[in-house]
Amino acid sequence: MILVTGASGIVGSALLRELDDAIALTHHKPVGTASVRGDVTRPWLGLPPADYRDLAARVDAVVHCAASVNFSITPEHLHRVNVVGTGHVLRFAEDASAHLVHGSTAFISRAGDHTPFGAYAASKAAGETLVRESGLPSCIARISTVIGDSHSGEVPRLQAFHYLLGIALSGQMPFLPCTPGTHVDLVPRDTVAAALAALARDHSARGDHWITAGPAALPMERIIDIASDASAARAQNDEELRDIDQAVFRTRLIDPAVADTVINAVLARSSTSAAPSVIQRAANLMSAYNDVDPFPTSLGRIPAGPAAPTIPSSETALRHMINYLVELPSDIWELQ
Repeated sequence: MILVTGASGIVGSALLRELDDAIALTHHKPVGTASVRGDVTRPWLGLPPADYRDLAARVDAVVHCAASVNFSITPEHLHRVNVVGTGHVLRFAEDASAHLVHGSTAFISRAGDHTPFGAYAASKAAGETLVRESGLPSCIARISTVIGDSHSGEVPRLQAFHYLLGIALSGQMPFLPCTPGTHVDLVPRDTVAAALAALARDHSARGDHWITAGPAALPMERIIDIASDASAARAQNDEELRDIDQAVFRTRLIDPAVADTVINAVLARSSTSAAPSVIQRAANLMSAYNDVDPFPTSLGRIPAGPAAPTIPSSETALRHMINYLVELPSDIWELQ
């Protein structure tokens, strides 16, 4: 049996659909499958001793997806969930003599950056260190930015990049600080789930596995094009929006080196509803992507795992998610 932590999250909930022999460790939300209520931040996963022993006796593999990905949360909270929590999962894997697949991030290189994303990356890097030093049979899955399902675009919980797109779609963000040539590595949640399921079933899997788009990462300019096309299509279907020039709401990319000066000057003279705080938050989110070297990818090489993404498949998956986001209530994108 395979234990899945973080089973109610974007990746965990998709992973449960890939596994017919899984049990979920849930903290708050029910997941509609076999589960136990626990907490990775507590010793023994927050379970009574008898329940902990029973679970350890039944499990032979663990996929650890539970993590805090809130970049505005305190470093202390990130450490408690992403580092201390990983330590407790490692102890469980040892007690269960189980193979561990540890969900990490492809943005490990951002650890130590003086940005909100840097604290998150540092906590994930510390978690990786614990896994390597444990000596337990394990592998690390370095996951890039997860988007919606590759066919429906559905995403059960919005995260940083989804909000970035939503702000652009809602016309709140006329400018986005973006280093020229920036590519954004996007991978659909069902692709991530299929890769993790394959690694969980292969108890000989070791080392680092990059669950990324790799060479199929998309230029930010192309992402904005696809988002703009979706906005224009929506406007054609909406009588109130049909006569509005959608080009007015298209997000422009500006080199971060000159962004502060340009944005402040434009906002001072503009009637746009965009607030400096919106631009600053978008800039913080983009700090994860600017000046990042392309990621390698293990997709296409994991036994029984998914094929490697292509540029057309990446664009199609992104288009599906944007179409999904466009249909969400507009007040979701109103940042305070």
